[in-house]
Amino acid sequence: MKLAVVLGGLLALTASARNIQTIPVWDPSVLDSKESKPVIEDSSRRTDSLETHGYKTMEITVGDGGTQVDQELRLSIMGRLTDSVYVEALLSDVGRKAGDQTTSTLREVDQIYFRVNAPFGFLHLGDLTWKDESLSLYSLDRSSLGAMAGVRGSLLGGTGEASGVFGTDEVEHFTKVFNGVSGQREGYSMDGSGSYIQVVPQSETVWLNGRKLSREKDYRMNYAGGLLDFTGSFMLTAEDEIRIEFDAYEDENIYTLYGAQGHYRHENLWLDVSGFRLENDVDRLKRGVWTDDDYKMLKADRGEEFVRDDSLGVLARPRRTDRGGARIRTQLDHRFYADVEFAFNREDTNTVSHEVKGPEGLALRWLVTSDSSSYLKTFPLALDVGGSRIQKGFDISKFQGSYSGWNSYHLRDQWDLSLKDSSSLDEDLLFDELGFRFRLGKNLLGSATWGYRRNEDESWNSSRTSFGLTHRNSDVASQFSLVRVASQQEDSKERYQALLSSEFLQGIFRPFGSMDGRYTEINDVDKVVYGKSAGGFGLYFENGEVKESVGGRMARRKGESYGKDWEDSLRASTWLQEVSYRNDFVTVNHLLQFDQIEENQSGKENNWAGNLDAQFGNEDLGLWGNTSYKVGLTEEQVYTAVYKAVAPGTGDVRYDSLTGTYIEGVDNGDFVYEGLGRNDSVGAVLSSDVSFELELRWNPGRFLGVKNGILRDITIGGSWNGEANDTTGKKLFFPPVTKSKLDRLTSGMISMEGLLEWEHPMGANLSYKPGVELDKKLSSISYYETIFSHFLEGGVPFGTDHLVSGSFLIQDEELSALSQWDWRVYDGSLKYRMDFLQSFYVQPAGRYRTGSGEDESGDDFEGELWEGSLRLGYKRLKKADAYAVFSVIQADTYGGTVPYQVMDGYSDGRTYRLELSVSLTVNDYFSMGGRYILRFGDAEENIFQKLSMEARASF
Repeated sequence: MKLAVVLGGLLALTASARNIQTIPVWDPSVLDSKESKPVIEDSSRRTDSLETHGYKTMEITVGDGGTQVDQELRLSIMGRLTDSVYVEALLSDVGRKAGDQTTSTLREVDQIYFRVNAPFGFLHLGDLTWKDESLSLYSLDRSSLGAMAGVRGSLLGGTGEASGVFGTDEVEHFTKVFNGVSGQREGYSMDGSGSYIQVVPQSETVWLNGRKLSREKDYRMNYAGGLLDFTGSFMLTAEDEIRIEFDAYEDENIYTLYGAQGHYRHENLWLDVSGFRLENDVDRLKRGVWTDDDYKMLKADRGEEFVRDDSLGVLARPRRTDRGGARIRTQLDHRFYADVEFAFNREDTNTVSHEVKGPEGLALRWLVTSDSSSYLKTFPLALDVGGSRIQKGFDISKFQGSYSGWNSYHLRDQWDLSLKDSSSLDEDLLFDELGFRFRLGKNLLGSATWGYRRNEDESWNSSRTSFGLTHRNSDVASQFSLVRVASQQEDSKERYQALLSSEFLQGIFRPFGSMDGRYTEINDVDKVVYGKSAGGFGLYFENGEVKESVGGRMARRKGESYGKDWEDSLRASTWLQEVSYRNDFVTVNHLLQFDQIEENQSGKENNWAGNLDAQFGNEDLGLWGNTSYKVGLTEEQVYTAVYKAVAPGTGDVRYDSLTGTYIEGVDNGDFVYEGLGRNDSVGAVLSSDVSFELELRWNPGRFLGVKNGILRDITIGGSWNGEANDTTGKKLFFPPVTKSKLDRLTSGMISMEGLLEWEHPMGANLSYKPGVELDKKLSSISYYETIFSHFLEGGVPFGTDHLVSGSFLIQDEELSALSQWDWRVYDGSLKYRMDFLQSFYVQPAGRYRTGSGEDESGDDFEGELWEGSLRLGYKRLKKADAYAVFSVIQADTYGGTVPYQVMDGYSDGRTYRLELSVSLTVNDYFSMGGRYILRFGDAEENIFQKLSMEARASF
């Protein structure tokens, strides 16, 4: 009787359904999870275990044209005030606010917070992230600045917890739904249009075909710019649906967040309540953004769009969103289970106008089952009843929770309802479902389910009936289902479907397979047959695994719209290979996927995606190396190097106006390198990309077991690196290996270097490195560079305190940028080093460099550079490193115009250069350093000085 009352009352409610396969088996041990109890460490620990860590750096650079100051502070305090009270605090000041980044990845931003955690509650002040996933009809994950607090404790035989938040931020919440591009795995623009956006780190949630993906495992995010890359075995097609929710920084769009949630956990009862308000901070917007005229316009708003008279364009309305809800879960005897949830949404699209309001709506869902256990051990029959009611004003597509009942992909794939999203429907959504599950044997279960979806006036609807069998034991898991779907929307459809899947779970050899066959009648005149299958096997070893699988899709149709005879409308095949192996000598990770699609309208299309990373051998074996290969077809934004302008003379990058290139590593630069940034003047383009890298080293002596002699001292090797990118429609599977092939591509690079190295046991060494590098960049100046080089270096020690070393470089370069340049450079240097008094050393050195060439007009140029230097230094490991270098450089260009690189950045004439550097490590907590550069002479326009000082304190 007690059970009948509970079930009867719950069946009378209207809430929303949940797939029976997602019901958790009720287990009281979940009450011991981190969600319900704070982590309490061993009470034997000292109560004064508070620890402080951090660092402070300060760098000041004074150059000819100004002063550049960079500083960073990071301070963290954590530990216990008492045995049960835990404290954590962070102060991070890097001189960079969130959203300011222009490079390809977001760095740390300014941040400060203080948190106290105890068994009875917590308090958090400062930067915070409010994460509320207590309900399934909506969720919220938002970064803000403010305060949140909570209390917890025992209550009526269970545990209770309540928390609240208040914060303010400049963040906007976005929801985007778009389809994949055939073959593309990388470079999806999160805003759907390729525009540059600044995404709040880790605020995104990504779904692919209704499945929630895991960050880093299934995808990677580029938060500065908003790009999404899929990883692993994902090969997307135009049929795949990508859905993403995220927060993005928006300057001067100021929001205030109010939120609260409460939970009660008992062995037989779970209660959750939740709610939040998110609204524009009108007072701050009025002070900082709006004029008095703007405010008058907003107050007089009647709902129509209006534009300011100035260049700011459309005036954005201040908005407010209120969401709240409650959930009750109850169970009896660890079998009888009910889950009921209610939620509401209210929006105001102009909070300062009394005339403009927004949508309002309720959402309800429920699920009741007589047995939530996995194998129906108590009684062989279970009844499941579920449903949902979503009013049009609720808009379930925003702040989406874990409930996927109205997911657009789920509706199209399982219900034949082509709804882009519930937000596009101006009507209520209704769903009812009834199901039975029954036990047929020890490991055999059956199910029968009927469901019905429709809008309020049933102008569109769909009913779905399915019968299924599931067999599972420790070795094999198999499923078989028969489905009938009848839907009415723009067209009337009736579908019959069979689903089959099986997988071996144990053993070295584990085959698997799946099948999905569908027959659909449309408007009683057209017929479509669709089939999808996949199968393969896995080989599982102690040190690795191999997976091979093939799959295919096909569709045929006939009828009044397609013709009397069956014709192919789709043929697709997929091959996937995954390999992972590791032992003492070899490590291999390999993924290769091929997808071929043939449609009667667009023709045949082949897509490849793959990557291989391998390391093999070791130095003791005498043979070692690594290789990497990657291939893919992506739609991506073009990336270029970003250089930040700094005070003149304080940077280390100089711009060469003759060749249109930035030269790094110079004294008197006006830029510093910031990283790679998106070139937003160029739209996202379909790009075929491939790269291959191979590096190999071989020591004949070790390889053949020779312990002494010249074979033991010689190492032979080399490296090859190639990259290619094409945006003209070509599909690339391997980088170019010749210049003629590189010329035909959009951009790419070929780099080869050989190595012959001799190293005597007594310390003498000699190495020869021939190299070739071809670099073609997609840029506005059609950058193309070709370099051929020979590099020889070596050294001979005399005793323990004397070393003579030298190097010689021959380099031929052709550069096409702003104009055409060809030159050859010879560069030789000789050094002698003497160590004395344990930590001191003196090193005189000489260098000669000469270069000659011509420009595109045929004018010759040449130059010579002589350099003599004397270095006096002191170096003591982990204590101090100091040196003074005085150099005299004579550069002669004989009146010609010479590219910056030929003379290594020196101008015509004589330059005197003094460099002083000191770096001290006082102790484990404090270090400091300074560097002073002085350049003068008739080659300089005036005396150039540069002073850099840096201090770092760790604590």
